[in-house]
Amino acid sequence: MRKTFILLILGLLYGFQIQAQFAKPLRNGRQTCRNTSALSLGVSGGFAANDMVYTAVKTSPLQGFYAPTIGLAAEYDKPKWLSVGLNASYAIRGTNEKTETKFLTSFTNTASARVNYQMRLNGLELRLPVTLYLGYDDTWRPYVYVAPRLSLWTGGSLHWERNYDDGSYPPLVFDTTLNKATVRPYDFSVAAGLGLSRRVMMGRTQLFVKLDVSYGISVMDTFAQKETDAAESTQNADVSGGSGFVFHGWGDIGHERLGKRHLQNLEARLTIMLPLRKHLKDACAFKQNLN
Repeated sequence: MRKTFILLILGLLYGFQIQAQFAKPLRNGRQTCRNTSALSLGVSGGFAANDMVYTAVKTSPLQGFYAPTIGLAAEYDKPKWLSVGLNASYAIRGTNEKTETKFLTSFTNTASARVNYQMRLNGLELRLPVTLYLGYDDTWRPYVYVAPRLSLWTGGSLHWERNYDDGSYPPLVFDTTLNKATVRPYDFSVAAGLGLSRRVMMGRTQLFVKLDVSYGISVMDTFAQKETDAAESTQNADVSGGSGFVFHGWGDIGHERLGKRHLQNLEARLTIMLPLRKHLKDACAFKQNLN
């Protein structure tokens, strides 16, 4: 009886040894034990080329208004290939525009009126990017995203100047700070972009570095309601600067229609994210304690 019991014990031990040799590993080569959650926090900064699209102005060459953005970022990526984020940034937007209109000074002679126009918008922007990741997070991972964007303008400035090349009229200059009478106080737009993400280890701390390029355009008319109402009641802008002044965006005799105005921008953005820590369990916790 004792011999039978000993043989049974030896047989069980031998069976466990064989089973351990053919058992599946705890993880494959693409997975690691991490003490981080699906939520990451970080900072984000970008540099954008901004411009305005005018539906009533077709002759203005593209000038570009270049300005930075900087802010905070959060991202929740569970599952790992899909994430929803939130970006809160201080942004500077705007536009540089130039037009030239020729007019008759006599039956045979013409002159040109040149308009220089610059708008600067300062504000807070909130983005909600939905990102699709490709590949594994221990390599460079390409991704694409779509982001609704809400801009709340807190201030800015506007400069408008008209000059005549023949000196027939004195220059007209208009400078003002932006308010709800000269720009809509908020803007809603949609941005879409693509980029690369990389997990970087710094000792036992991991960071995610993201670099992307996006294009965004507002879906709202950025002209203020007062400008729109004035455009409906008169065809020509009063650029005299006197009482009752209403600025119509251009005020040039060749651009009497106000039309609509939409902000667009091409932006490069760098984001550095730090995943929040979590309590490890099972084999990952054992490995962490050994380290």
